[in-house]
Amino acid sequence: MLVGMPPPQNPPDRPLPPELSAATSHGYNCRCVARYFGLDPASYGEVPACSLSESKYRKLLIEAAKVQDQAKQLAAVRNVAGAHRKYARMREIAQRLDRTDLELAAVSDLATVFYSAGDLRNARQCAEAVLHVFKVSTVAIVHFGQYAEVRMIEGSREVADRVLISLATEEGDVVKARELIAGQRRRAAFRKDAGPEQYPPELLDVHGVDELELRIFDVRVQIAAGDLAGARVALEEILAALDALAEIDEVRERVRHQQSMVRAERARLRQAGGEDADARADLLRLSAQHAGDPMAAKAGIGLAEARALAGDLPGAVAAIVAARDELAAAGLTGDVAEASYALGTLLLYTGDVAQARAQFEHAKTIRTANGDVPGLRLLDTALARCAAAEGDWATAEDHAARARESARASGDWADLLHTDFVAASIGFARGEDLRAVLDLLLPLTLAAAEYRFEFLSPQARTAWARDIAAPTMGMALALLTQLSESRLAAELIERTCAVGAYTGVEGPSLDLTGTLPALELLPSTEDDRLPLAALGSVTASLPLRLAPPPALRWSPSSGMELDRWLDLAAERYRLPCPVTETVETWPAARPGRETFLLRFADAGHTFLSWRTTEDLDTVHTHPIEFALVGTARQFLDAASPTPHEGESVADAVRRSLGEDAFGSFAGEQRLARVLALNLLPADLVAALRRAAADGNRPLLRIQPSPSLAGVPWGLLALPDRRADHVLEIDEIGTCFDGDERVLDIADVSLLAPAAIPRRPPAADGPPVYLLDPRIPGQSAFGELGSVLGKQDTTSPLIRHLDARLAEGPVLPAAARGLDLVRRTDTDRRLLAELLTRPCSRLVFVGHVSRVRDEYGAQTALHLSCPADLPGTAAPIGPHRPFTAADLALSEVDTMPARVALIGCASAGDFGLAEPFGVLLAAVAAGAGLVAATVWALPTSAAVPGSDPMSELVIAVDTALAGEDPVTELCAWQRSRLARWREKPEPASSPVFWAPLTCLDATDDGKTWVR
Repeated sequence: MLVGMPPPQNPPDRPLPPELSAATSHGYNCRCVARYFGLDPASYGEVPACSLSESKYRKLLIEAAKVQDQAKQLAAVRNVAGAHRKYARMREIAQRLDRTDLELAAVSDLATVFYSAGDLRNARQCAEAVLHVFKVSTVAIVHFGQYAEVRMIEGSREVADRVLISLATEEGDVVKARELIAGQRRRAAFRKDAGPEQYPPELLDVHGVDELELRIFDVRVQIAAGDLAGARVALEEILAALDALAEIDEVRERVRHQQSMVRAERARLRQAGGEDADARADLLRLSAQHAGDPMAAKAGIGLAEARALAGDLPGAVAAIVAARDELAAAGLTGDVAEASYALGTLLLYTGDVAQARAQFEHAKTIRTANGDVPGLRLLDTALARCAAAEGDWATAEDHAARARESARASGDWADLLHTDFVAASIGFARGEDLRAVLDLLLPLTLAAAEYRFEFLSPQARTAWARDIAAPTMGMALALLTQLSESRLAAELIERTCAVGAYTGVEGPSLDLTGTLPALELLPSTEDDRLPLAALGSVTASLPLRLAPPPALRWSPSSGMELDRWLDLAAERYRLPCPVTETVETWPAARPGRETFLLRFADAGHTFLSWRTTEDLDTVHTHPIEFALVGTARQFLDAASPTPHEGESVADAVRRSLGEDAFGSFAGEQRLARVLALNLLPADLVAALRRAAADGNRPLLRIQPSPSLAGVPWGLLALPDRRADHVLEIDEIGTCFDGDERVLDIADVSLLAPAAIPRRPPAADGPPVYLLDPRIPGQSAFGELGSVLGKQDTTSPLIRHLDARLAEGPVLPAAARGLDLVRRTDTDRRLLAELLTRPCSRLVFVGHVSRVRDEYGAQTALHLSCPADLPGTAAPIGPHRPFTAADLALSEVDTMPARVALIGCASAGDFGLAEPFGVLLAAVAAGAGLVAATVWALPTSAAVPGSDPMSELVIAVDTALAGEDPVTELCAWQRSRLARWREKPEPASSPVFWAPLTCLDATDDGKTWVR
């Protein structure tokens, strides 16, 4: 009799199919069928299972099930060696029983185990063997009519298929991976349609766990395809879905395993994106959850790398070695190779090239044996760096060429970007055929810069810009300088400076009227936006995304030479190329005066390009060495009243008004001279003097880089000559014949990034005043207390406001100037209501701060907003700051043409990698001109008996009401400079008036909405 399953209903009525003639196994029990039906068994073969008794058969079958459970448990904790032994025993039993289904289950599981161990060659062999046997077994099933057997082997086919999905993804074959995933979904849908009458529950995915695993594969494919932002969103959704299934007994272990998969994937993405703290949190959780398991050891490698970055290199090395020993004992050869690679990277970082190479070679041996092609690419680039560090250029180029060819074959854009950069670095360092290096380097520089905008998280974008885009940009600009390609260098600087606004919101999603939206993350029914997910969340969780630069134009007579390089980058690295309108990079010329356009970009060194509106096609570029910028910043930071870390506001003001800073003319002049010598090139100074010689004061418009955001440009002294050697501090006076400053010969304003979208401003109307709002929970003398101090009817500012009221109405409505100061209702609701009306200008005087430091959208105005009003910043006690993100997400979408933001470092947007803070948010909302300050303003309390803060506010309001605010404010600052020269006392110190600047976009001609 047949054992194990009921016999077929009918004997085979056809000849043996050719597919089975050479097979050693035709499927479950099928080789015993011939004898059962009295057929000639010669063509089917004899197997031991045909002579087993029912009891012996059942006993072996039960043992096979137990062994498989044990193997799965060992595999779950990544004990590869133990799992391998158990699956070997399971295969022995399967062969004795002639159970192809058991054999396929063991081999498909082994494919997964090999893949998790990094043994890609054996993983592929096992997976492909399963699919081959599945085809043969399916033919046998049809031949013998044993259709129930399909259910026995279907699961194994799916497991093997998933290994092939992973391998295709690793190799960058996104198309194949997606086809395999789609096939899995089609078969799952077929099984569900057939229902429980045809398939057991484990093949019907009752709880959706199989689908969640496919979604994890989808995420890996998204990453391979470059959709990092979509991958991050999907990972969070998958984690939420897994959390909802975590307490279901039947799937608890699978869910736990998938949660670990997702967290490991998220940690990898976070590390790649520079979100080190969040990545570390994921790794710590994995380490704690899997304590004593190999998973914890693998997480420990990532934690050790973070430990090294924190300065504990010996501890990091010891931790990686210990983790590697644990992984080796578990048979996880792929992870052992990863540990050796991590160790080699740390050693190379410290300059120990010989030991680093030994670790890389060890990892390469393992990955070669495992057939790990992507891993071998990494090792070739690492070995190329080792060879380059020792000047062995031939070996370095050989490794780099092999890595590039492998990356090109894989189609993985990130690997191609990385390997091309290593090759370009070697070519640049070697110094041969620099034109060929440029052909390689410039497209990858543009691609690296553009891919930044694919990240949803601001922290990830900032880290990508710092760790990936900036090094390539720095090398490209240095190479262009060597090749005297000034135009290309300038265009690259201008594209870097043309940072966009936050986008992703088609309409307002934050109501400022006081109605709290539900704390749910649901798709909008009106469009594809997400509503505000959680009050008090940070911008990383909001539907805001930094827009890439649009297409740019260089001048009326010339397009961008960089465009052909952008096309090449798009072709080579699958660069997203959204169609946008072309935006001019220059403002309109002012009749009768020359306008100078300066743009600075940080990329290792700081690079300056400048040209004038009278001659846009002639460009000047200058690299400013990192050390020079560092010296300038050191002097500026020592003098600026912006508090240092751990420093109180009062101590910062005292330091700033000290003899070596802004408290004496000699100290201030020394600062102005140091800044000028380090930051202003000689050709620019000469051109400014020539432009001013005929009595028409030129206009200097500057877009600073983050490193130079706090520079008071108008205050800088103009050198008369340059030294031929490095000067000591007491020698800098030899470069100056007098005390001529930029302000003496030019007007100065900030230049808005070309890519900031501009809406038309509000219609003309009364001025809006938000003056020193009372902040809930803060006393007048507290950290967020009064900035104007005690005001009364005799105060200069109140008299000024009374005069304004005599001229006509103001907003909010007030009977006297005193009623406009220290109001308690000056919150976001009032602001939203006032800005729905026609208004000519908005004057805010109060506190401005960064509620988080990473990015501009979390810079904030401190209005009178209680914490229960909606917004994106976490409350400060009973108060919620009003952020640039709030402005971008709210119904406030029109600003008056002129705006003043008088507060601490309100022009500090440019100090961030993502500068879209309150300053540029106002420009995007319609403000053509914004007056702001580049450092923290001391209040008038710093100089008893004087009121420099009120003087500044009056000057700003007066200028904004005039015809040419930039000219008027610069004239006012010149009068302050004259007073300072005449009587250098604290009340007239530049610390109070020099930080004032205007971002002037009125002549940019960029009224457009993205």
